Amino acid sequence: MEEVFRTLLYFDVFSYPLTADELMAYAGISLKKREELEAELQKLVEQGLIQEQAGYFFAGKDSCVVRRRIDGNSRVGERLKTARRYSKIISSFPFVRGVFISGSVSKGYAAPDDDIDYFIVTNPRRVWLTRSLLTVFKKIFLRNSHRNFCINYFVDTDHLAIKQQNRFTATELAFLLPTYNRKLHQDLLQANTWIRKYYPGFTQDFTHGTDRAPVFKKWVERMLDNRLADVLELKLLQLSKRIIREKHLHLSDTGFARHFSLEPHEIRYFPNRQQYRIMLAYCRRLARFGLKCGLNLVQKERLRAGRRKRQPENIKSSRYVRVL
Repeated sequence: MEEVFRTLLYFDVFSYPLTADELMAYAGISLKKREELEAELQKLVEQGLIQEQAGYFFAGKDSCVVRRRIDGNSRVGERLKTARRYSKIISSFPFVRGVFISGSVSKGYAAPDDDIDYFIVTNPRRVWLTRSLLTVFKKIFLRNSHRNFCINYFVDTDHLAIKQQNRFTATELAFLLPTYNRKLHQDLLQANTWIRKYYPGFTQDFTHGTDRAPVFKKWVERMLDNRLADVLELKLLQLSKRIIREKHLHLSDTGFARHFSLEPHEIRYFPNRQQYRIMLAYCRRLARFGLKCGLNLVQKERLRAGRRKRQPENIKSSRYVRVL
């Protein structure tokens, strides 16, 4: 049942309580063990290690997270309609091969001020040209608004395997909602089978996807698929890397590499240190919960992520925890 603890604690970072059904689905618990899971959850509630309200389980003390989740779930329908509309626009751009919704909306939740995040797959050697075209569209027609058009992750079809392997990236990949090219979504999951270490049996909803693209898209791609476009791709890569690095001079080279990936085949753009902050908060929860239960959850999570370095044996405070 340790996987249940880890799943519950990870979603607790987002103040997002989970039902027993969700814990079973995410942690890979079979239906045969449902009674065992419910008994274990009830035991944890009685021990004061977790809380339960209206069928939702959470690790903190603030029961307001339940109402917050219910309200967020009720808003997500409208946000999904918006996301599908903008996904259709993105899919019409040259060299876009896949559009998938990520972030909180892909998990069925929408706060009043949440952006809609997109994971975009392009043709090989067209990542930066595609990003630039989409950025120009956003600046001109959307007044540079991120709310409905947050394009922070790009990969090309030859590099679907994601190098960073931890619970954050596994969660984002597992929960991706395909809105354009469902077959490519399956190829992406197949290229990242390591996520099954974190979500053994979870499968996402495919009903939002389509595989159709505008006819004119092929003609535009033919006009742009030439040597000049290759040169432009390289120039855009170099220019964008310089501009982005200059905007974040406060970060060391190591810190910059942690939050950004600016490669010919991949763009990972998280200027607010999102992944680092989330994983740090998660590790601290693992440490605190592990101390209460007598379990070394941090060490086991590190081993799962391929990190072999051991934590101090006598952890007294979460300040010793390193990000996985």
